[in-house]
Amino acid sequence: MTDSVAAPLSLLEDIFRLLDYLDMRSGHDDLHFFKSGYTHRFEHDNALWELRLKTKQLQSRIVEAYLLTVNDVTESEKHDLREWVAAGNSVYDNPYSLSNDSGCPMDFINGCRTGIEMAEDPSHFMGIEPDDIGNSGWCEEHPF
Repeated sequence: MTDSVAAPLSLLEDIFRLLDYLDMRSGHDDLHFFKSGYTHRFEHDNALWELRLKTKQLQSRIVEAYLLTVNDVTESEKHDLREWVAAGNSVYDNPYSLSNDSGCPMDFINGCRTGIEMAEDPSHFMGIEPDDIGNSGWCEEHPF
């Protein structure tokens, strides 16, 4: 079985068109302020608003594609992920600011899973013997 997520080509084209427009406008100071009814700020703000709208439409596709890369995702994890993304965060970041072995931020679900493991067994992550946890001053609920 092959899992795939498709984004409409028109949506991607709109996003690239808006990015090209914003890039083109950012490098030029040749405002046409002498033309009747021209407002560069309004035009710029309108393009940014449209870009945000298109990006939100694409976000659901990004979440779908991301969920295909993570094994055994629970409904609770999906719910938390959707709330995380709705708050403006990336699926490729986590609320604990945890990083993987190469120093890159962990994705949301794996970061949350690791955060829960750290809270349950800090000795595994901190190199502390289980007998020393009570004397180390670590909070038993959240060691970070």
